[in-house]
Amino acid sequence: MTIAKYVALAVVALALPSAVQAQDAEAKFWLKAAPNNIQGCIAADPQFTREHTFTLKGGLAEVSMPGNIHVKLKLTQPNIYADDFVLGRLNLHMIADLAATPKTLTVTEKSLGCKWSAIKQ
Repeated sequence: MTIAKYVALAVVALALPSAVQAQDAEAKFWLKAAPNNIQGCIAADPQFTREHTFTLKGGLAEVSMPGNIHVKLKLTQPNIYADDFVLGRLNLHMIADLAATPKTLTVTEKSLGCKWSAIKQ
């Protein structure tokens, strides 16, 4: 290999991490409760049935919820972010699917089976 090829290979290798990093994005969601949620879940509806904002900035994903609650999400698949969090006595799992058309946000309660979901506005 010539020096020019090594230099070109090094430039490509250095550029890959920034090319792979997701673009910054923001999406607003209004969650709705699943119609079959049990009574214990319905009590949490006021927290979930208001505006939630998904923000992706510098490769870090976060959902801002009413009450100044911020949930950090991890990249689990290309354009899909998820993580678990606790809110009161609820053990929740949140998924922001930016790969779907339209984009979706889903919150499920692990023990009770409650679910809230939304599509991007």
